[in-house]
Amino acid sequence: MRKRYIKIYAAMLIAALLLTVPVRAEDALLQNGELAGEDVPEGWSVVSYNSDGWSVSIEDGAVVLASSGANDLRLCQTVCVEENTAYVFSAEISASNVMGGRGASLSIDNYGIDGCYIYGKNILGSVDWTAVQLIFRTGEGQTEIRPALRLGGYSEMSSGTVRFRNVSLEKTADGSAAVPLTGGNGGSYASGPEEMTEARRIQLRSFLHLFIVLAAAAAVVLIFGVYRNRERIGQRDITEDRRRKYFLLAVLAGLMLRSLLSSAWDGHDTDMGCWMGWGSYIARSGTASFYTAPGHDWYDYPPAYMLVLGVLTKLLDALAVPASSHARVFAYMLPAYIADICTALLLMRCARKRGFSGSWQLLLGCLALFDPAVVMLSGAWGQIDSILTLFLLLSFCELLEGRRAAAGALYGLAVMVKWQALIFGPVLCCAYLLRIRSRRDLLETAAAVAAALGVILVLSLPFKGEQGLFWFVGRFLNAAGGYDYASVEAYNFQALCGGNWKSAAAPLLPGISCRAFGTASIILAVALAMLLQFRAAGPWLGRRKPHAEDGWALWLSASLCMYMIFTFAQFMHERYVFPVIFLLMMAFVFTREPKWLLCSMLLSVTTFLNEMTAMYVISEAASSVVRGGPEHNTVVAVCSFLEVVSFGYFAFLCGRILFHTAEKGGQADA
Repeated sequence: MRKRYIKIYAAMLIAALLLTVPVRAEDALLQNGELAGEDVPEGWSVVSYNSDGWSVSIEDGAVVLASSGANDLRLCQTVCVEENTAYVFSAEISASNVMGGRGASLSIDNYGIDGCYIYGKNILGSVDWTAVQLIFRTGEGQTEIRPALRLGGYSEMSSGTVRFRNVSLEKTADGSAAVPLTGGNGGSYASGPEEMTEARRIQLRSFLHLFIVLAAAAAVVLIFGVYRNRERIGQRDITEDRRRKYFLLAVLAGLMLRSLLSSAWDGHDTDMGCWMGWGSYIARSGTASFYTAPGHDWYDYPPAYMLVLGVLTKLLDALAVPASSHARVFAYMLPAYIADICTALLLMRCARKRGFSGSWQLLLGCLALFDPAVVMLSGAWGQIDSILTLFLLLSFCELLEGRRAAAGALYGLAVMVKWQALIFGPVLCCAYLLRIRSRRDLLETAAAVAAALGVILVLSLPFKGEQGLFWFVGRFLNAAGGYDYASVEAYNFQALCGGNWKSAAAPLLPGISCRAFGTASIILAVALAMLLQFRAAGPWLGRRKPHAEDGWALWLSASLCMYMIFTFAQFMHERYVFPVIFLLMMAFVFTREPKWLLCSMLLSVTTFLNEMTAMYVISEAASSVVRGGPEHNTVVAVCSFLEVVSFGYFAFLCGRILFHTAEKGGQADA
């Protein structure tokens, strides 16, 4: 009898064990957490910024990541998770001569999925096996993550050897110490905030109040200093020789100011890391595999500026400029400042052709160099929207001067600098069509389209590799859908309604999603911009050829289109409205209507505040302490409200033109 019971118990135990095996396999979040395999653990993939000088191997049940030079080397896999849930990512880590950058760490590298990434405790130097945990919480709509065993980080590359073992990923009921995996295009850092004093947290949060003070100071200087005294400044007698000397001094002062900001900020953490990493890859490995190499699927910038980065990196390497020096960081910011100078010269040239005094020309040039939004972007941030803006302005000027093919080529170049240039396509197309008077005009318009497509194709060919001829179309579509949020740190109407980093599918109004509302706004913005051009073309449409002086509506319609899309559409980033600042300045130059200059200054102030806050809250220092806190939310609400009000004022002025109550925005009233 006892033997029979023993057999029954043994059978039940075996059955229970067999039943639990598939349950455990099903519940396992990580594939091959034991890191079994030959060279690379099965189920894991390797991502490296550098193409050589690194290795991945398996030794004694541990995976070994080694890099002889500074690198961001990752071993990662994609895992399905639940939204709004806390998880623990853990492992044991040992390191040998790990130097520079972030060092060895556990990371959730969702940059290629939704723009988010976080790091665990970083390890530098040489240490024996140490247990490390990264506790994080997924956000709304996050159902996929990419756990990564990492040497280095974005803009924080490291060298040395690091070993990982006993890797696991599990849910946790205690999420009190969890770092939120939210807020794309920036990293959160799990190592450090726990150790911060409350005084340090208060200090970090207080910077947001400082930004409001700086924006208010900028508003006072621009509106009450420059705008209210514009006639007094513009009527000063200044010779051509003095104007040139003063402008040269302004250029040197702008260079010094940006150099100081660059040294203080070292640029945007992620963007500067991208510029350096991308330039380094192109300089070493060429362009053919730039968009197709493993881990490069998220590279969302078009090819034109990548060529600049490759040439710039080769030059800096030839001059032996250290990789981590301020001089190298500043060098990557210089192309944007050169674009600022060219934009200032273009403004001054247009003003001179339209009879503005030398002092007015100098004032406009200095505004282009020292506008707070411009200085912040090209000096502290290190972004390239100044380059996009320059090519857009040049394209519009060439069209107004009757050089259609050149305008098309410049527009194609703008598209290949940043995809956002495509937003201006319908406005430019309408301007071309309204200027067709003869068969020659039609042929020149066709030549302009061919020139734009030709520039796009020529610039894309070095990066084609084994891809199809029109590979860049898929890259653009991936970039357009890469940030499926109502607002991506763009302080506008959707952010005012709580849409900052909120899914575009979420409701904005009862029964209307953020995406549906934004799409309708885009259609309406394009329609109104075209209607504005038709309204302005009324006096000469069909009767005579338009003159360059008739082109004021092109500047206004382009401003209306982009300004309205930024204010109400989804997927907007904080910098997308930047070109409108200069489009409105050009509208002022063409019409002499001071209200357009005022609109440009109002937009500069809100953009300046938006840029400062966006750059700060996604920085390493402040991300996990400031982002999403009450101070941050207050700044988002204040800036969003001011942006919507400033657009409302501009829309009111445009409405006066559309409804025949003013010409050129009220010039008759000036």
